[in-house]
Amino acid sequence: MQKYIPVILILFILISCSKEEPEEIDPFIYKSGSLKPGQTLANALIDKDIENVKVYRVVNKLDSIYNLRRSHPADSFIVRMDTLDVIHELIYIPNKIHTYRVFRDTSDNYFTQIDTLQTTKVVKTCNGEIETSLYQAIIDEDEGPALAVMFSQIFQWDIDFFIDPQKGDQFQLAYEQLVNENSDFIEYGEILVAQYSSRNYDKIAYRYTNKKGISKYYDESGQCFQKAFLKSPLNYKRISSYFGMRRHPITKKVWMHNGVDYAAAYGTPVEASADGTIIHRGWKGGHPTINGRTGGYGRTIMIRHTNGYKTLYGHLSKYGKFKIGDRVKQHDVIGYVGSTGLSTGNHLHYTIYQYGKAINPLKLKNVSGPPVPKDEMEEFKMVIDNLKNYIVSEDSTEISMN
Repeated sequence: MQKYIPVILILFILISCSKEEPEEIDPFIYKSGSLKPGQTLANALIDKDIENVKVYRVVNKLDSIYNLRRSHPADSFIVRMDTLDVIHELIYIPNKIHTYRVFRDTSDNYFTQIDTLQTTKVVKTCNGEIETSLYQAIIDEDEGPALAVMFSQIFQWDIDFFIDPQKGDQFQLAYEQLVNENSDFIEYGEILVAQYSSRNYDKIAYRYTNKKGISKYYDESGQCFQKAFLKSPLNYKRISSYFGMRRHPITKKVWMHNGVDYAAAYGTPVEASADGTIIHRGWKGGHPTINGRTGGYGRTIMIRHTNGYKTLYGHLSKYGKFKIGDRVKQHDVIGYVGSTGLSTGNHLHYTIYQYGKAINPLKLKNVSGPPVPKDEMEEFKMVIDNLKNYIVSEDSTEISMN
């Protein structure tokens, strides 16, 4: 019998070793998602069935390290909770480089942490010629849609990239790419210099940061590209009706159409075309009556601007987060395209008034923003002399990120 004991022991050891370790059970519950257009982080968390009091406690803590007014649709979040619905961690990811965390300790106190991916800036150049659209031309150069949007935003006060570009127009730019330690692309940085050339337009925009730390784009003489009003307040498919006399498609009456109608997909964000104050947020008349009622502009936003200007945005499907009396900045989303009121389809009715008189938005004499200060012109000239080299050079330069 003794001669079998070693064999039995070996078998026992082998059987014991072959047993799998019990799987660890994660005691936490995870809820994740991303922001929808017009949605705040707090509302997104409440929509995940998390109690209001608990939501606002962690959101207010997060706001101390990240200004949530800068949140954008598609920003993602993860919440780690226990079975008693206590929030142990909130992770907020607005981009590929920064992750913002709020976490709970054993004393029920919340602390914050910012995780930053180490990146390097690489300056590259891109140039091309338009066949169908600026967007497609930049995609054809093996670049991403974000770069096309950034480029169009520089010239948006002079060029309406939905109707103005023609076949043969040319562009070139120098821009930053942020890459990781393996030189993998992470995201775009800033466009440093950009040029757009067409039959009637040829300008170069230089990015310059003034002594106050504010960055804008200027021409060679120091004039700012940014204007008081946007060329158009949304991304649209086509202009369905112009400023002037017309026969209304519903009332069949000939009357003065005092704005521009932009046909666009339902829910397309509508931006404030200039800085100002919300003075109207609600249903508004404005069209001739039909069957004794006034349908008008439907859901409407009106904004008061400086120098006697007001803007009207009609037929909205819903409003943005701004209320009457709120200050808005150019590009703030104030509503979304719809077909409320007297409307035959999804579009935005856009009117500009000056001292109460409607003027054609497409013929507005726009006013430039402040130029480069005179006491900074010498430094500005040095900056643009360096940037001019990128327009003609295809060399790439690596710069360590601060």
